[in-house]
Parts: sequence; C-alpha cells; structure tokens
Amino acid sequence: MTVTACGGSGETTSTASAGDLDRNATLRMAWTLAPGNLDPHQSGNYQVDFNYLSPVYDRLTVVVAGPSVEPMLAESWEYSADGTSVDFTLRTDATFHDGTPVNAAAVVKSLSRARDPQQAKSANTLAMVTDVQEIDDRTVRVVANRPAVDLPAVLSSTTAAIINPVALDNEVDLSVEMAGSGPYVPEQIRRGDRIVYKRYDGYWDPEAQKAATLEIIGIGDDNARLNAFRSGQIDVMLAKAGQTDDLQPLISQSQYDMYAYPVSQFYAVQLDIGQPELQDPKVRRALNFAIDREGINAGLLNGQCAPVYQPIPEGVDGHNGSLGEAYAYDPTEARRLLEEAGADDITLRLITVAGLSPQQEMATAIQAQLAEVGAKVEIVPLPTADAQLRMGEGGYALLNPRLAYPTPAQTLQTNYLTELRFPTPPSQEFQDAVVKSFDPNISDAERTELYSTASTIASEDAYDLFVCGVPTQVAFTNKVVGVEEGGQADFVGIVDPRYMGIAS
Repeated sequence: MTVTACGGSGETTSTASAGDLDRNATLRMAWTLAPGNLDPHQSGNYQVDFNYLSPVYDRLTVVVAGPSVEPMLAESWEYSADGTSVDFTLRTDATFHDGTPVNAAAVVKSLSRARDPQQAKSANTLAMVTDVQEIDDRTVRVVANRPAVDLPAVLSSTTAAIINPVALDNEVDLSVEMAGSGPYVPEQIRRGDRIVYKRYDGYWDPEAQKAATLEIIGIGDDNARLNAFRSGQIDVMLAKAGQTDDLQPLISQSQYDMYAYPVSQFYAVQLDIGQPELQDPKVRRALNFAIDREGINAGLLNGQCAPVYQPIPEGVDGHNGSLGEAYAYDPTEARRLLEEAGADDITLRLITVAGLSPQQEMATAIQAQLAEVGAKVEIVPLPTADAQLRMGEGGYALLNPRLAYPTPAQTLQTNYLTELRFPTPPSQEFQDAVVKSFDPNISDAERTELYSTASTIASEDAYDLFVCGVPTQVAFTNKVVGVEEGGQADFVGIVDPRYMGIAS
C-alpha cells in the first residue's frame, strides 16, 4: 500500500481573500498557556506545547482538515506486505535552519531519540515503534510491533519532531533553544510569556508561512485574552465555551468572526467497569439515563457542548448514526434499570482536576443528578499530574475529556485499551475490532465497519457516562485567512497557526 501526495497542504478559505495576502504582515495569536519546555521530545504535555513547537519543527507527516494525513518531510510512504513497517521517502528540498539537509540519517537520529525513554518524556507516544532504519539517503523505514495503518498519523505529532542533528551532537539545550526545519525561525523566546517567529526564507511550502512574522502569546486569564482581542493587540484567540456570551457583541460586527472546528473530543465520566458496583452493564446504562446532558450544556456551557452517546463523533468514520440519542435523560428508566439489576448501593469516587472549569461545576451537577436515582458521588479533587494516574489504579471514575486523534483507531485504543485511561479491559469483541482496524491491508469499508462495531459496543455497554462534545473555537478579525486549517494538526483543542495569514 503506497500513499503519496504533492505540494503543500495549506488552503485558505477564511473570510478574507487569499489573493490579497500581506506577505509582510505580523500574525498575532493568543493561546491559553505560555511557552514552557521547548524540546519537543521532552514535552510533558504536547497538547500544551504543540502550538509553540509546530512553526519551527517539521515532522514526516501532517494532519489537515478532513481529517487527512498528508506529506510533510516525507513526500510519500509505502507499507510492507504485512503492514508492520512503513518506508518513508523524503523530499529533497528540505533543510534545517542552519542549512543542514534533512536526510534519512537526520530523521533516524531524531526518531531514535524520540522513542528513547532515557532521552524523551514523550517516548510512550511511540511505544509501537521497535526500530528506525536508514535504507538510503532519502528512505527511512519505521518498524512497528503490530500492523500499523496509523503510523503516519502517529508521526504527525510534535512528539515525533525532526530536530537538527547538529544541535543534538553539540548537546544544545533544546529546552530553551530551537533547532528545526519548519517554516519559521524563533526570533525572540520569552518563556512564560510568548515566542516571536520570523519566516524562514527558502522553505519548501510558502503556504505554511503566509505571514512574515508570527507571534504566539500565552494569556491564561480568559478576560485578559478577550480584552487583548477586543483592543486589537491580537488577531486570533482561543475562545472558551464559556466566553460565547462575552464575544457575541464583537462577532456580531462585520470586522470579527468566530470559527468552531469539528467536534472530536468529549466530556465523560470515565468509569472503571471492573468496580464491583459497575460490572453489570445494566447499571452503567442506568447511570447514563440519569445524566441531564441538555441541562448541563445550557446551564454550564452556553449551549456549546452538544450531547454525545458514543465515542466516535458524528462526521467521523465509524460513527453509528442508528444509535441516535441512546441515553436521552430519563431518570425513571434509570431507576427501573437499577432496580432490575438489584443495585441499591452505588458509590462513584469521582476524580476532578482541582480548580479546573467547567469540570468542577459539571461534577457538582452530575453528583446531584445521580443522587436523584439513588447513586452516591464522592468528588475527589486532585492536581492535574495525579488525576489520570489515580484513575489508572482502578476503583475510581474521572470527569475529563476523552482524547481524540487523527484516526478513530488511535482514539479507541488510547481511551479504552490503555490501562491508565481504562483500568479494566473492555470486551474481547471490542479489543478485536480495534486491533483488526490497524491492518493497512483491509479495505476502508472494512475498517469503518470495525470502528462502528467498537463505538457501538462502547455505547451499548456504557463504558463511560457520556456527557457532551465541545468544539475548539477561535475568534479572529476579518483580516485573518486560513483559520479553517488551524485546528486539524491535532484533535485535542490545539490551534496550529500554520496556514494562517493576514490579508492586505
């Protein structure tokens, strides 16, 4: 199986016309967090760091709207007969910012570092990779421990960024310096505040560097970020669901707009289905019927979080439309199922990330709703670093978004076949469907059917208390182009500034 494509992947479809681009302009974007560790392989949370790393660091592949995995440093790739390795053919016109060519040796050096736990905090994201080989100057073979149709998508993240081997050999401190081959070069790095980037002349894809200068600013306070946007200090900002009402007076004016990327991640009460009170699927279904999703959406999320009932969202391969509103709010049905199951003593120890909104408010609402049907919820606030770890120990529930990835197979595997996020293994049928979907030798129709099978099982067996899917949104001025491309580099709330620019 061979995959190839040509040219850059950027498209411009925003309010302004791409034909009127100001190539000398500065694009200023506000993100919710300031730049931290700038070493892509040392990122403790690439969802936080991706925005700051992506302008500087290319990867073998990139994910764009669709979602679709497209060439970046690799111009094409081919799967082995058994699907367990992929040969990537590198483009010939890519160089690092000091002029060093991006060749197979450089890629092997970076990916070997990225998968080494002694050198990379994010090595677990490449756990499926068992070897990286230089076949010739332009060909890199990446070997996996299973059939790996998802490998090109996995390598699109900045955790698989290709770093200049000169910097690695010279042991440059990449936590504070950057050494990539991307469309921009950092001009000013102010950790805890912002990074200012300048266009890298000679980059192979001009559509990825529409602005001469790119500035990404970390503004954690929602009101401060909104005020910076309102006063013209920034051109694009991440817009939280709770800011919709405050933004409405602005976006009702012709010079402002807001864009919502397709919903992919969703809020859920993540369950340990091995907890004694929850082993019967009937009990888990009952608790789902007790959740007033529309009430939570209207009362806490300004109508921005549409109810969900399965792990694969509408519009994504594998979504089972026939499930409909599988768990429409029905406390009477919840009580009936609990009585039928003989469940009269249910307690959820519900972990939330301390101080994190809207999860803490949602937890209180869900606590009250489950109490109405006789289920007790003990809310356990924990620091971010501890919340998921405690969930993985078993015996707890966790209120947090379920992560989403470029392929449904990655999404299903990460959320339900990883002990950290799903302590008790799901059914064998679910596991088989997900594992088979990784085989690049099956047809797209077969793969979609496997996704649908897994999504249906997760819904009908109530692996979560499904709540609602919230989109990533950005507000921007009508001078900004390319916004529609900004959210497709990843699917966990990231807004990638590549392909954005300013009209003249």
